[in-house]
Amino acid sequence: MVRESNPETTDPRVQRTKQQLRRALVELLKTATTKEISIQAITKNAQITRGTFYLHYEDKTDFIQKAVQDLIRDLYQTVTIQNDKMAQPYQQINLLALFEYVERRQDAFKVFHKNDTSLAFKQQLTTEMRRLIEAYLNNLFQEATQSDQIELSITADYLAGASLVLVFKWIEDGLVYSPRYMAKMLYQLVQMPNMAFNVAGFFVEA
Repeated sequence: MVRESNPETTDPRVQRTKQQLRRALVELLKTATTKEISIQAITKNAQITRGTFYLHYEDKTDFIQKAVQDLIRDLYQTVTIQNDKMAQPYQQINLLALFEYVERRQDAFKVFHKNDTSLAFKQQLTTEMRRLIEAYLNNLFQEATQSDQIELSITADYLAGASLVLVFKWIEDGLVYSPRYMAKMLYQLVQMPNMAFNVAGFFVEA
């Protein structure tokens, strides 16, 4: 059982410990799979005792799941923008910030992407992107009919999947293009007039 009463604690010592453990996980995943990595290997690489590890995590599975969730949460907290121009505020994605974040944390993205079968990394990233897009669409088209709602749902699936497929391809290709170039290309793609609703306003190029 996790003993930490507040998993979102801002105690710098706790945050530092978790960062060390996450870095160790990323380093180990460069040459091993999640099944092959032991808690002992993680704590040794992080220079943390097993006792300290169990203060924060139930077991290896709990730790790895939370490490992935922490990265995804931090990503979206970093790249979303609160827009208060409409009656109902909504969030947008800053595409330049998105690609810059992936570039900064590329080691983690590469190993999590490589181990996607066991981590469901892409699915979790896409699910959160879809949630943000759907919230934006529902706010933008509050008077939509039932038929429109179906199209909006499909549109959210399309935009979430298509935008992140480009991110994953960029990772697979070794980040050969600059974040600014990738942000520009993705922004141009979502501007294409291939949908009944104009949803390109959800994205911000830079």
